[in-house]
Amino acid sequence: MSVLRPRFDIAIAAGDMRRDRQGELAVFLAEQYEALDAMADNRRVLFTGPAGSGKTFLALEAARREQMDGASGRLLCFNRLLGKHLRASIPASAGLQIGSLHSELLHFSGLTPPSNPGTAFWDDVLASATDRLLDGNFAREFLVVDEIQDLARPEYLDVLDLMVKGGLAGGRCLFFGDFERQALYNLADGRRALNERIPGLVNHRLVTNCRNRPRIGSAVELLVSMSPGYKRFRRDDDGVQPRYYWYKSAVEQTAQVVKAVHDLKAEGYELDEIVILSPRRDNSIAATTADPWLKQILSAEDGSKPGKGRLRFATIHSYKGLEAPAVILTDIDTPGLPGFDALLYVGLTRATDRLSLVGTRAALRPKLGV
Repeated sequence: MSVLRPRFDIAIAAGDMRRDRQGELAVFLAEQYEALDAMADNRRVLFTGPAGSGKTFLALEAARREQMDGASGRLLCFNRLLGKHLRASIPASAGLQIGSLHSELLHFSGLTPPSNPGTAFWDDVLASATDRLLDGNFAREFLVVDEIQDLARPEYLDVLDLMVKGGLAGGRCLFFGDFERQALYNLADGRRALNERIPGLVNHRLVTNCRNRPRIGSAVELLVSMSPGYKRFRRDDDGVQPRYYWYKSAVEQTAQVVKAVHDLKAEGYELDEIVILSPRRDNSIAATTADPWLKQILSAEDGSKPGKGRLRFATIHSYKGLEAPAVILTDIDTPGLPGFDALLYVGLTRATDRLSLVGTRAALRPKLGV
């Protein structure tokens, strides 16, 4: 099987932190094959694990293996930005459809979304796509789904069932998800729905954090009361703790965000290695700041390659499944927000090397005692 594995040429960037990151990534890549190797003889497998345990990488590798065996299929996810990342990670092929489930549904329905599509529009898309799938021969030989925790609903499972030969219960299906913490859109446990649809579904749990530095992982365990926590960390401990920046007003938050960016730059991080994430969209500090310097360098994340000298920002929701060397979490001031712990968990775990949290003491006092 090793001869079929794609070759990964790891570019060595300037700076010890980048060399360390890339060296650890090479070890991580070699290790992650073992999980797929162990499950190779099972046609329907659910891989579960916390953030940073390599689920998206495994989904990509699973699709590569099926493609190299000559099979046609789909690699789907929930988030639009993650869908773009997946498409950029595998060479285009007529036998492999890659993207978000919603983009695939749009393709089948032929509908064009308005600027702010609501629930009614997506209901029409789902109904139209289902009708076409029922009428045509669109089933493929395999189905790989990342972020399955957000797609394990009856209406989505119905359409996924039509996308693979033999259906979910009899086809070649590999699913990857985190049901404990990352189900932002479907807080109910979807594992029961999957097991009802797929009798004998094999489960494989991933327990090693391969993304975050140990001190970031420990902060995650503390801030979201993660239990059980990570069994072990693949990355080395570099001795740098996550940084906290406190504010009481929007003006103070802007100043703290600027300070957090400058602190990272002083440590050697380029602007394009930093991402600002918020639980808010239109009224986040990044979207509304009046600071001249920030406004000049900020760019909304669109899934394209980061531009030099540009500081990206996005919502936590849209960035789920992705990662960045340095993450600044902002607007952490509303602990009563529905799903607050899940949002905090997803945001914190996007950072591979450096984590900065800009929030109010009131929001995090119950967690940190500050």
